[in-house]
Amino acid sequence: MTKSVTMPLSVEVDGRTWHLFSFRWTSPDGEFSTCFYALSQDHAMLVIDEIKETAAFDGQVVEVFE
Repeated sequence: MTKSVTMPLSVEVDGRTWHLFSFRWTSPDGEFSTCFYALSQDHAMLVIDEIKETAAFDGQVVEVFE
């Protein structure tokens, strides 16, 4: 059975609303996507640039804590 992670479309943190954004990438294995939170579309574009520059491998996700 496949488990999934449910994410709200927006969250409030310290009085600021963070919105859910998605991005995708293509590799020889296919096209993939994931989501992250940002304050605005402009902020999301900056986050993508940061991901490109600083991404690091952490390992396989084996459990989700609630």
